[in-house]
Amino acid sequence: MDLVTGAVGSVIGKLGKLLGAEYKLQKGLPEQIESLKHELETAQTALCKVGEVLPEQLDPQVRLWAREISEASYDMEDILDTFLVSIVDVDAPAENKNGLRKRLREKMSKLFLKSKARHTIAGAIEEMKKRLEEVANRRDRFSVAVALPAPATKPDPRLADMHKEAAQLIGIDNARAELIAMLLPTSHGNGDSDVSGSGSSSRKMKIVSVVGVGGLGKTTLAKAVYDELQSQYDCGAFVPIGRTPDLAQVFSNIFYLLDRNEYTAIHNVKDQSLLIGELRKFLQKKRYFIVIDDVWDITTWNIIKSALVNNDNGSRVITTTRNRDVARMEEVYQLRTLSPDHSEKLFKTRLFGVNGEYPSNHPATASEKILKKCGGVPLAIITMASLLVGKSREDWFDVCNAHGFYRGNGNQQVDDTEWILSLSYYDLPSYLRTCLLYLSVYPEDYEIEKDSLIWKWIAEGFVEKKRGTSLFQQGEEYFNQLINRSMIQAVESDDMGVVFVCGCRVHDMVLDLIRDLSNKENFVTISNDGEATSPHQNTVRRLAHQNRIMQQTQQDDHMDMAQVRSLVVCSCDIERWVLLPSFKLLRVLDLDGCIVPWKGWQGLKHLGNLLHLRYLGLRSFYRYLTWKVLA
Repeated sequence: MDLVTGAVGSVIGKLGKLLGAEYKLQKGLPEQIESLKHELETAQTALCKVGEVLPEQLDPQVRLWAREISEASYDMEDILDTFLVSIVDVDAPAENKNGLRKRLREKMSKLFLKSKARHTIAGAIEEMKKRLEEVANRRDRFSVAVALPAPATKPDPRLADMHKEAAQLIGIDNARAELIAMLLPTSHGNGDSDVSGSGSSSRKMKIVSVVGVGGLGKTTLAKAVYDELQSQYDCGAFVPIGRTPDLAQVFSNIFYLLDRNEYTAIHNVKDQSLLIGELRKFLQKKRYFIVIDDVWDITTWNIIKSALVNNDNGSRVITTTRNRDVARMEEVYQLRTLSPDHSEKLFKTRLFGVNGEYPSNHPATASEKILKKCGGVPLAIITMASLLVGKSREDWFDVCNAHGFYRGNGNQQVDDTEWILSLSYYDLPSYLRTCLLYLSVYPEDYEIEKDSLIWKWIAEGFVEKKRGTSLFQQGEEYFNQLINRSMIQAVESDDMGVVFVCGCRVHDMVLDLIRDLSNKENFVTISNDGEATSPHQNTVRRLAHQNRIMQQTQQDDHMDMAQVRSLVVCSCDIERWVLLPSFKLLRVLDLDGCIVPWKGWQGLKHLGNLLHLRYLGLRSFYRYLTWKVLA
């Protein structure tokens, strides 16, 4: 299943099952099902071709036809799943009851219900055929020839080498030295930095704000400085917060990173004022180094800053932000774009590996235009280079000509970076786009566990079965392709000296892109303490609750939950919420990092009714503690 084809492939498979011997269908119905199946197979072939074309290059009628077929396929799948559920419910064994008459009455009732269900599916098949015919009558010709790129099977080793050598490759060494000089000013007159905190000029707490456009490398710079200096302090924390942070969660994360042993259960505390007061007490006698990454507004920063104590122990704080008004509140470090030399070095490294050089037949003119368009922004350079890996000289010129690299002067950094990300997204095969869009169910700055993500893709039907390869292996190949395209960032783990990729993160600019696309296509509805993001609020197919307090009275009553296929709940306090009985078509249920009451919670009491459930996740799922964490 992919974004353009919708549930067509799944419907075809289920129609095939209906033709099986286990279902006794009405006379003439098998022929209708077979006809519908062939019609959908033909449509699926055309949809796959449509999915490989950039939206702006599609004929409007073709785009409308594809949207209508996709929407119709979801409705068809709902009907078929409901039918299958009704057959299972009817066939379920009844409890033993005394009396022959009662047993006969039960048997006759089941036969009646089965007959009614079969009659319903007969009418539904007829309606499905009519709907397809109506769509077909409105469409114009549709035929777009597109070649699929060859799949990759392993993460590109050049990416790992590039990130390991980041300090040398993207010019971060100069920026790092400048930022460290701001944090640790010289005080002895001989040019040596006072890193011990003993000098008078170093005793005051100092805050430096790194500011720059998205994708410029603010987080990379702050992390490089943090890694170099953190060991010189009593304690430290590197905390990303994003644009809509749960501040209680932010303070809990700071506590946990400052002292993991002491505050193992700190995430159960949700009182923001209590956390601020206790954090001030904890930091009062500490020499600390804290990085607050990705601050979006002044109000948020003021609240966080209120917990940071100026204790004359030489503590240091770094913030990163795109907002100049936030940055101006502190001493500012303006992060600059990469120089032309560093831009070219980063570009070549992504293409050819560390110390790699252009081949003799390299299209120099095309690369110059591309680098100019990237404007010295590392994210744009890496993403663009990832798009061009393995492509021929002619392909480079085709990209430049087809997508406007000869226009603009490269100075509109944000717009150009967003445009390049969008271009890279549409260059993905359609099945990868679907898998990428699914990542919009996760909050910003979330570390996504690889195995659970792949199993969700499989449960949703996004992973195509391939002979000689398991579904999980195929899903892992999709995951690696997204890494190689630089659409997601690999998260590595070390097990006894063996380094492996255990998960991923999504850059906030990529997340903005896929959330916008997901919203437009009604692919995922995101629900937080504000309103749901989807404009199609009466048709919710995938629902994501993020960083909210969930109560039974807040269960988005305006939404129709009967069509929900995937429910992902991340970092929520589930107080009185229950799994709704209307979730009969649910395939994925994932409660990740959620807290529930200690006693009396019945949030999963309808779990046994989810006959289509293929994935159940309760990762980091825990109950409210009955004791106070902070004394």
